[in-house]
Amino acid sequence: MNRIFTTIASLLACIIMSAANKDASINIDSRVKFQHVTGFGGFSPSPQWAYWLGDAEMDKLFGKGENQLGLNIVRLYISNSKNGWSSGVANAKRAKKYGAFVFASPWAPPASWKTNNSDSNGGSLLESRYKDWAVWLNDYYKYMKQQGAVIDAVSIQNEPDWKAEYQSCIWTGEQMAKFLKLYGSLIECKIIAPEAIHFTRSMHEPILNDPEACQYLDILGGHFYGWDGSSYPLAAQKGKEVWMTEYLINERQQNEKKNINWKDDGFLFARSVNDAMLANMSAWVHYSLKRYYGCLGDGEFGTTNNQITKRGYILSHYAKYVSGTTRIRHSLVDNTGKLSSSAYLTETGDSIVVMLLNQSADSYNTTITLPFYTANGRSIVTTETKNMEKSDLTWEEDTYQPVISVQPYSVSTYIFVKKAVRTDIEDVADDANIVFADNYDLSGASCIPTGWKAKYEDGTRSAGSYSLGPRIMSFSPEGMMTYGFYFRTGTSGAGYVSYGEDSKSRLTLEPGDYTLYFSTVGWKAKPSITATVQKVGGANAGSVNATPQSTISANGSSSRITSTTDKKIDFTVTETGNYILKWQVAKASTSLNEAIVGNIKLVKHATTAIIPLPAATTEDGVMYDLSGRRVKEAAHPGIYISNGKKVMIRK
Repeated sequence: MNRIFTTIASLLACIIMSAANKDASINIDSRVKFQHVTGFGGFSPSPQWAYWLGDAEMDKLFGKGENQLGLNIVRLYISNSKNGWSSGVANAKRAKKYGAFVFASPWAPPASWKTNNSDSNGGSLLESRYKDWAVWLNDYYKYMKQQGAVIDAVSIQNEPDWKAEYQSCIWTGEQMAKFLKLYGSLIECKIIAPEAIHFTRSMHEPILNDPEACQYLDILGGHFYGWDGSSYPLAAQKGKEVWMTEYLINERQQNEKKNINWKDDGFLFARSVNDAMLANMSAWVHYSLKRYYGCLGDGEFGTTNNQITKRGYILSHYAKYVSGTTRIRHSLVDNTGKLSSSAYLTETGDSIVVMLLNQSADSYNTTITLPFYTANGRSIVTTETKNMEKSDLTWEEDTYQPVISVQPYSVSTYIFVKKAVRTDIEDVADDANIVFADNYDLSGASCIPTGWKAKYEDGTRSAGSYSLGPRIMSFSPEGMMTYGFYFRTGTSGAGYVSYGEDSKSRLTLEPGDYTLYFSTVGWKAKPSITATVQKVGGANAGSVNATPQSTISANGSSSRITSTTDKKIDFTVTETGNYILKWQVAKASTSLNEAIVGNIKLVKHATTAIIPLPAATTEDGVMYDLSGRRVKEAAHPGIYISNGKKVMIRK
């Protein structure tokens, strides 16, 4: 009998341990902004494919009400026969009724325009037909407009780097750049390119690096087949949004002939959407809207024809609550590694949206550290048995650290509404103009980015070189630093990284007040770092010592930097000149001193204007904050009013 009780007790303990309440935290910094999020949607297969979408189905997909998904992007097919152009009119018009962005992609030009005289099996567009192809795409735009279905954008080619047995056409990046440069002006709507099969850099970099071609590119589009998880800072530097325009996730069902499983396939889908957001993409477009792997089922593999699938509800979480927002920095601390998340600031700036994916049997008490005080919010939760179940969030007192309970195996949206500002956070966004930031254009692992230099014991390494020493490292975008510059020194001398030393990449600053912000972590240990701003050929304009309070010992997407040491240098430029930003680590007594610097931002502060105040508020020694409240002294950096003038307190 004792053995039986012991066995039962052991089983109960296992059950309790397997479905435990665990702790996690997310720290949100709305001052660090990433991409604007345009929206989410999918491909319309009507009617050239068998999965017809009528008005009722389009209403489910693009309507904004209950039991509607609220998608706002639809992708259409451009037939290489003008007789087929009418097929997408009805769906385009219905999507436009809900304000959706409509774009269309061609699979192939007319066969006679290709090198192999076939609309399938690859072949390239004849260069003599480049102008004809631009006119063809524009004719499609004009045709749809005449039908009352205005197209917002066209793509030049679907998967130009994939020789498919179905309709296809092969392009190189150089060919596409030439096409845009010569004939992009003939296309009257926005242009999406290159729609490479896995965001192939050799396809889009020739376009982005050619100013004449780049001016006609509006959106950098690509597909997720074999995508390596990269972000594309070069596109951001050129002012282009990055869109994921196709991903077909159906291998499990096709290969194993199994129904969709929420605990596996649901989170495979959810993670692919969230990963795109973490890689600074502005849109995510599924393939296709209707299919057993789509947003509406077709009756196969456990789906019900024309009924919303779990994937549909997952995409609706993002479409309804993330579209139109701006992604902001967040740091997820989750020792189990089962959670994934992202955070967004609404267009009005009065709410923050947190997406949380929990692919585990455990629930999590998660503390959210917000940049403001909140009193209320909302949660929307989808599980295996729930579809976007809504509930209100309230707290007894205003708080900037609400605790939420995250359900097992859930995809959840949490919305926190701003109640009051936090005065302990320095806000540099409103009064500052960013003149330099560390948006490294990475062309591969270990590179020294353009304009930078790295000094190590064996010499100085300049932009473009690779090494096992100083180099760019990448970390999980769910941490406080996504890219960092690793640098080190040994026992024979100090090492450093700098920007502005290279005469080909000068950092020219005009007169004014500046602040250099940066973050550091130690690599395995916590060496002392000295940061300086120095005029070329002149004296230091400012410096600060920084000893990292946290360390990390591995790079890559699985390594999160959850804590950084944040520092700043305030300095003034009195005359225009070239400046050097430098971070130096001292000579090691033994072995190596190693550190990482990132989140670099140099801002020039706006000129402070003099604002006259009523006589009652201008007596000497009296200070007011911008809300008109009388204060004894500046409790934190910011703008105050004293003696009738607007003054900035920096320290």
